[in-house]
Amino acid sequence: WSDIVGQLDPYVPGEQPKLANLVKLNTNENPYGPSPKVTAAISAELGDSLRLYPDPNADVLKQAIADSLDVDVSQVFVGNGSDEVLAHIFQGLLKHEAPILFPDITYSFYPVYCGLYQVDSTPVPLAEDLSINVA
Repeated sequence: WSDIVGQLDPYVPGEQPKLANLVKLNTNENPYGPSPKVTAAISAELGDSLRLYPDPNADVLKQAIADSLDVDVSQVFVGNGSDEVLAHIFQGLLKHEAPILFPDITYSFYPVYCGLYQVDSTPVPLAEDLSINVA
């Protein structure tokens, strides 16, 4: 293990109550389930192609996103879930002279990433009106 691992405070997930019919917003659960269109699209792709490794560049997806947002495909970045995208952002974009600022009530993994990628950070308390004063 690298030296930094022993210095990290591990991520602690939010409470996971075991109650029936409870929608846990802290884990991004959806009370409605997937759209029937999503279910149909997934079902349509359940053929033999699932045994193949997907396009590592996600070219078709990136082009569709670029077209939808009217931006160049070079401006689109996709990853294997938000944790991977955040890891790339922290590692590649956030190491500067000044610390990054984020609200003190935020995604609890931000401080873990800051420690892992040795990015200085300062939690900023929310004002009474829930705004953030970064001055």
